[in-house]
Amino acid sequence: MLKGHVFAKQIFGNQIFALFINTFLNGKNGISNNYRNSMQVTYSGSTVTINSGVVCIQGRFVEEDTNTPISAGTNNSYCKLVIEIDLDKENTESELNQVAYKIIKSTSSYPNLTQQDIVNNNSGIYQYELARFRTSASGITDFQDMRTFLDFDSIYAEIEQHIQDIDSGAPFIKKSDIAIIQGNINSSDTSVAINYPNGFNYQNSVILSVVAGQDNIALSTTTNKQTVPPGCTDLRVVLQSKNIVIERTKSTLTPSSNTLYKLVLLKTSEEMFK
Repeated sequence: MLKGHVFAKQIFGNQIFALFINTFLNGKNGISNNYRNSMQVTYSGSTVTINSGVVCIQGRFVEEDTNTPISAGTNNSYCKLVIEIDLDKENTESELNQVAYKIIKSTSSYPNLTQQDIVNNNSGIYQYELARFRTSASGITDFQDMRTFLDFDSIYAEIEQHIQDIDSGAPFIKKSDIAIIQGNINSSDTSVAINYPNGFNYQNSVILSVVAGQDNIALSTTTNKQTVPPGCTDLRVVLQSKNIVIERTKSTLTPSSNTLYKLVLLKTSEEMFK
């Protein structure tokens, strides 16, 4: 049976709208950073209070329109304050039964969240964490704000910029078109052969840069590290049909120590070597 969701005299189903919003946000959850009090959580004694604001959880918007206090109890517990969506419950015209604040507890460590796929299944439970803390007879301690935020202004600005770039013909690079490969050439060897990353090959890969280091110094350390553009003599990178060969070529990279390397590849849309 076919159902229409953006058609005349047809109802735009909530589950389809949630699918659209969740896809638009790439599955991210978060609180709107510029609406009312951003659902800030405060505490006093054994009570937590959620302030006004709105959050998007798996494509569904939930608003706190006033301030809601919740008693956390006085037992010795590790606690997480969550907003729980339970699509297996039924709402009424006057009651939102599918959404509730909950404090989930454990006596030994912070409990795991229940996060089922409520978008594709249109059923199940998804918990979004607002804060975590510990409780005792003395009240709440070790409080941590766990909110995440969605900056809708920045999201729209980024989308608009991408559209302008496409309209103007400006090139842009997808994250999946960049590969970073790191490893080392053993002190007993002069070169190493490595496999191409998934999706990369001899015909579509371009070397962007190479980083080299020695004497057991990590690549993230600034000392004894140099950036080597393609064509320089410290390291030689050869893109072969079956693999990538990296070899030492400069006397400063002595074979007495392992040579660390980090290689950055760009995947192009065209085959350059046929």
